[in-house]
Amino acid sequence: MPFRNIFIANTAEMRFKNKQLTLENESGTFTFPIEDIRSIVIESQTATLSAKLLSSLAEEGVCVIICNEKHMPSCELLPIAAYHRQEKRIELQFSQTKPKLKRMWQQIVISKIENQAECLKINSIDGYEKLTGISKTVSSGDTTNREGYAASTYFKLLFGSRFRRDDENIINAMLNYGYAILRSFIAKTLVCEGLEPSLGIHHKNELNRFNLADDIIEPFRPVVDNYVYKNYQKDPGLSTAWKAELVMLLNCKTKVDGKSASLSNAIEQLVQSIVKSFESEEIILKL
Repeated sequence: MPFRNIFIANTAEMRFKNKQLTLENESGTFTFPIEDIRSIVIESQTATLSAKLLSSLAEEGVCVIICNEKHMPSCELLPIAAYHRQEKRIELQFSQTKPKLKRMWQQIVISKIENQAECLKINSIDGYEKLTGISKTVSSGDTTNREGYAASTYFKLLFGSRFRRDDENIINAMLNYGYAILRSFIAKTLVCEGLEPSLGIHHKNELNRFNLADDIIEPFRPVVDNYVYKNYQKDPGLSTAWKAELVMLLNCKTKVDGKSASLSNAIEQLVQSIVKSFESEEIILKL
């Protein structure tokens, strides 16, 4: 199973050789078996990759994220033929009823709010009981927008009463970077499972290529929130070291059904459980 998440911060030349990624930089030459790589984030504007390497990474379903001149994730490589029966999966997505999708969204929102409460609890921040109470009031389809209410309450408890998600500051820069990494990995996972990422469970923006990824990311956001809360005061800027650690959150440990799993594996389990829920009358999401 892939386990390596590679972060390229400086000038490097990467190519494919003997089923491995060969990387050359000022420190020397390094090799990584393609089958061991889960994701690659390329922050350096002077790094180069061969076409053969890109093709091989796509065939193995590796998530490749490229950053812009501001060092923020701007694009990713998505495999075209990752799943052999993609049309069947897309038809399956279109066949889902609105009531069923609303119940699925209800479970996702409940999980997100419960994880937000857990983030507060493990950081000894008063108010997690309020979040737990809000999670118990989420209706099918979250018609009363408990998600938005919980988020407003949660971020003020976590980062202070004056904090706003649209402000320009180190906290939001770190949050946005971490969320972008998760979103890209989720999008890659959806494509590898034959799902169309623009067909969301709840998000329906016709201009958004990744509505389904924006649905699935919700329960995982508190992992990023927790890291940012613990670290944002240590450095006034979004340094390369912080970015690398935000990428490595894909390796952090979490729990699914009471069992330990890396965050990336938890994402894969949730996506697979969504497929099974689409195929069944029951909704069994691994959250």
